[in-house]
Amino acid sequence: MGVIEFIEQIWENLKDNLLAGIPNAIVLVVGAVIFLVVAMAIIMLIRRLLTTVMQRSPLDKKIGGLIVKSIYALMLFTILVAFLEMIGLSQIALALGAAIAFIALAIGLAMNNVLGDFVAGGFLLGEKDFGEGFEVEAAGVKGTVVDVDMRKTRIRGDDGIYYVIPNKAVEGATWKVFKRPAETKKKAF
Repeated sequence: MGVIEFIEQIWENLKDNLLAGIPNAIVLVVGAVIFLVVAMAIIMLIRRLLTTVMQRSPLDKKIGGLIVKSIYALMLFTILVAFLEMIGLSQIALALGAAIAFIALAIGLAMNNVLGDFVAGGFLLGEKDFGEGFEVEAAGVKGTVVDVDMRKTRIRGDDGIYYVIPNKAVEGATWKVFKRPAETKKKAF
């Protein structure tokens, strides 16, 4: 076999195997891009609807924002995996899913206390017997609640000291309410 015959054979193999598959690949990629554009438009619409619903709900704004962001991130990840599947990269999609699962597990284990404070903060923010302006005794501190967020409760103690307490410590113990703020008093009694 001569050099020219060898080059002709390479060209025929290239033409038969690579060039014949290009139209199919173009159709797959164009279809996947159209899917991506439509899916992103739907996701943005869903995000706006969820934001509106959360703003009108009785949930605290911080919790509502967290729920919307979590759902949005999950939808984006789902669309990314579907896109990779559509263009024929199912192995990468599978590996990406497994990697995300392991990362989530590692973060969950590493942030056990933070997540506990976060969950307790969600309960405290929805609590009608605890909040900003209440005079309480919580986690061994007696004073006025200055702020409650998703991780910490801040109390100005009767001794003048400003205490920052993890929410898990407050939610996990009994607290005493000595005085309610005026606007809560009208609703509660």
